[in-house]
Parts: sequence; C-alpha cells; structure tokens
Amino acid sequence: MKKIKWIVLPYIVMGICIAIGLVIGMAPELLGDVIPRHGVIGRMLTAANHRKIQDSQHTEMVVPDYVRRVVTLGTGTVDLVGAAGEPYVVATDGSPYVSSTEIKGRAQPTVESIKAYEPDVVIAPETTPPGLVASLRAAGIPVFIYTLKDSLKDVTLNTKQVAKLFNSTSAESSINSSVMHVKKQVEPHKNDVKPVIVLYNPTHGLYRSGVLRDMIEMIHGIDGAGNLKIIERGKDPNVLSDVWDYRASYPTFNMQENMGTKADLIRINPDVIFVPTIYSVKQPEYKQDIDAIMHDPELQNVTAVKKGYVYPINDMHIMSYSSWMYYEMEQMSKWLYGDWSYKNYVKYQSVPAN
Repeated sequence: MKKIKWIVLPYIVMGICIAIGLVIGMAPELLGDVIPRHGVIGRMLTAANHRKIQDSQHTEMVVPDYVRRVVTLGTGTVDLVGAAGEPYVVATDGSPYVSSTEIKGRAQPTVESIKAYEPDVVIAPETTPPGLVASLRAAGIPVFIYTLKDSLKDVTLNTKQVAKLFNSTSAESSINSSVMHVKKQVEPHKNDVKPVIVLYNPTHGLYRSGVLRDMIEMIHGIDGAGNLKIIERGKDPNVLSDVWDYRASYPTFNMQENMGTKADLIRINPDVIFVPTIYSVKQPEYKQDIDAIMHDPELQNVTAVKKGYVYPINDMHIMSYSSWMYYEMEQMSKWLYGDWSYKNYVKYQSVPAN
C-alpha cells in the first residue's frame, strides 16, 4: 500500500505544478503584487506573452500582455493614463497632474533616467522631442505617442487608445457615465434659451479652445469666447483678435496659449461665468477668485455678475486633457440644471424659449 502511495505522489506533485503553471500563464496579474516585475521570475512571467498595438500616430510596437510599469511624459499624461492604469505609473517627468495617487518617481527626459525605471512602455504627447522618442525606441523601449487635437472627440479617442494598453474599459465607462448624467440634466431644458457661457479666471484670463466649445455646447450653452468677433481696424489693442473657429488655426490643444482678456469678457457679456480655480467643496481657496470677479467695479454690468451666475470649477480637471474633462463638464451641468444649492451662490435660472 505504501509503495503505491510513493508511486502516485510524484504524479500528484506534477499535476499541482502544471495547474499552477496554467494559472500563471492565463492570469499572471494574479501574482503582480507577489512577484516583482523587476525580479527574474517577474521578468519571465511578463515577457512570456506579447502583443502588437498602435499609438495615435499609427506606429506599431510590441508590449507585454501584462503592462504594469509605465513612465509618462508631458502635462496631463498621468491623468490620461490614470483612467485606465494609474497604479502602474512608476515615474513621470514632473508635469502637473490631477491624480490623487502619489507617484514618487521623477524621471528626467533622458534615455538613461527613463530606462532606470524599467518601463514596459513610455506614454507621451506628440510634442515630445522626436530625438528623445527615437533614442528610447532604439534602446528597446516602446513609446506610445498620443495626439493633442483640440476637440472633445479626440480626448475620448486618446483615452480609449491608452486604455487598450491595459486591456481596460474603466475609462470608457467613466466617460459614458458623465455623458449620461449631462444628458439627464440637460434634457428637461432642451427647449430653453441657451445661456452664453465663458470660462474666466481674473489671474489667467479668458479660456478658449475647441474642447471647451464642445463641452459648453454639450451642456446646452453657447461658447461666448468662440463667437466673439472683433474687427481689425480700430480695435482695442488690449482685446484679443478672435478666430471664428479656433480649431482651424489652433488644431493642437494648448489652452494656455490662447487666452483672452477682461476686455473680451466685457464685450461678450456672458450669462454664466465658470471660474477655473483651486476648487473643492471643502476648501476655501476658490473664494478669492470668485470674489475678485463679483467685486470688480469694471464687471458690475456683466449679466453673469449682476445675476450672480458665477460658479467655481476645478482648473486642473479642465486642463487635464483626459476623462477628468468629462467629469468637470458634468459638474458644470449640475451648476446650471442640477439640484446643487451652496450657501452664498445664486442658482442659475434657465429661461424657456418663446
């Protein structure tokens, strides 16, 4: 009897080993926190299976099935990645981002610095120096480039493309959720007069971009900054000369280089002003930006100021070029049509069309 047990035992052990191997082969992420990516076994597991993927410039690259170490470059890239794979960002180049996750690694824009973090892939905007991209790829590091086209549609496409690196659908779900909530807020007011809306901060100026135009139109508004028309002859030198469709002349998203002025704001005379600021319900910092507008003697005849339709929104969300922009669009729709009622804020009153 004992002899039979000793004969069977090796087969049992072999069966257990095969089962463990199958589990590892089919779902290596189960051991992601147990076996470090940089360890010998970790390398073997993550390198076992690879797949081809294209970035926004249609450059094909090979990445592991199990992408878990990412270095990001460029402003807002962490936020773009964050919707799908934020926990796996091991380092960034120090550009500002909204992410609540602390990313301790700070990479320099050099091959040596980036390579030290052993990334599965580097994710960067098209504004990244071509020489750096070429050097990283020559060093065997895949570089996923995304475009910065000035439309909400392109924000969505980039978010979805980056999410494919992680086989994730959470980003798409987040965007769809925000869009659904916006439509739900707007639907009862679709026959109302559309308010003229602008984004203005007294320190930075008047925000203008195609992305913002898309957001304002989705919340049933008119983009005041987009419709501003100023003649060249005899115009005020302090007023920004406008382009009817700024996507035509500014196809690349760069809100900071396309700011208007207080004089523009006065000419537009918006019904509603959203103020990009350091905004959180529990933090008072945004109050100073709101008060600077409400108490500015030069703005007392602006409709939004007279009626008190001046509301704070999160500046980092607006500037992130990621699914956070959809979240902020949702917040704007709540200010206009939702049930928010904060102390010292006058609720916007939508006007039915005749």
